[in-house]
Amino acid sequence: MTVEHDTWTVQRDYPHPPDRVFAAWADPAVKVRWFDLSGAPDPDYRSDFRVGGRETFRTPADVRPIYTYDAQYRDIVDGRRIVTTYEMTVDGRRISVSVATVELDSTAGGTRLTYTEQGAYLDGLDSAASRRTGTAAQLDRLDTVLQGQS
Repeated sequence: MTVEHDTWTVQRDYPHPPDRVFAAWADPAVKVRWFDLSGAPDPDYRSDFRVGGRETFRTPADVRPIYTYDAQYRDIVDGRRIVTTYEMTVDGRRISVSVATVELDSTAGGTRLTYTEQGAYLDGLDSAASRRTGTAAQLDRLDTVLQGQS
């Protein structure tokens, strides 16, 4: 049994104001469009966007492997910051436990988003590199969703 501990950061600049980028995290109907990488037509995603609220995602039963994401919102500062703790499983086995922080800063061109994760990746079932790659793909999709809302 092994644990890989890592802290990593991904940054993105978006040509939209912080309140618009924040809304794409806060509105479940918008967030699922960029957060879900499964490509399933009807993803199992829920979000109660408030401090103490939960956010969950599960790939559909006909998609293998089955991933689950179970988060709790720990801190929310409107338009500026979101902090969650979350765990992920694959086919029922816990693969990681993390703290994730999203910070939004206003820039001359819009918003700089800084995503920082402090993770414990378990038993070789997940890794910081894999999680960083997945998060980067989600943040790229966020840009696509924001562009489509223009």
